[in-house]
Formats: sequence, structure tokens, C-alpha cells
Amino acid sequence: MKKLLTFVLIVMLACLFLDKISGSGSDMHMQFNGDDVDGPLEWLFGLVFAGGGLLIAAIAVVCAAVITGVVLAGVGVVLIAVVALCVVLALALSTPVLLPLLIPVAIVWLIVSRNRKQAQARQHSL
Repeated sequence: MKKLLTFVLIVMLACLFLDKISGSGSDMHMQFNGDDVDGPLEWLFGLVFAGGGLLIAAIAVVCAAVITGVVLAGVGVVLIAVVALCVVLALALSTPVLLPLLIPVAIVWLIVSRNRKQAQARQHSL
């Protein structure tokens, strides 16, 4: 990665150097209040305005990320609550259907628990 970054930096600097040597670097014109700005002031204004635009864009992206995180967290909490409500509702609606299945399960559970209590009582009496 370091070699690629170094290569790209060298190519960019070479392009900038060739642009300055060829004289075509003066294609850019900046106007401020209707007057052409020339010389180092043109570069200074270009850097300030470009940097300011990048700073504003970075602040906007950070704000959008924070707002998106807060909104999605809130939506996630609401979705979890809705899913829990749907599960409770589904269980409440399926209880009459499951009742014939629960009666044999309850009988088996009572028999097993009674046998377990009797086995424990025998162990304690020995």
C-alpha cells in the first residue's frame, strides 16, 4: 500500500510540475466582485474556498451520520417492541388451539414430578 501511495504521489507531483512548465497552468481565472484576481492571491482564494467547502462537507457528513445513527437506533427499538407485541399476540391467539396439546403435557409433567418427589422422599428416609 505504501508503494502505491508513493507512486500516486510522485505521478501527481510530476503532472503538477509539467503543467507549470508548459504554461497551461494559467487556464484558471478567478473573479472576485467582477475583477480578475491574479497571482498568489488567486491561489490563496482557491485554497481557502476549496478548504472551506471541504470543511463544510465534512461537517455535513458527520451530522448526517449522527442523525442517521440516532434515527436507526430509535427505529430498532420500536421494531423490537413491535416484534415482541406480535409474539405475545400470536401466543394469545393460539392458546385455544394449543390447549388440547397442553393437557397431556400437563398430565405427564404431574406424573414425573410426583415420581421425582417420591424418589427424593425415599432417599431422605434411608
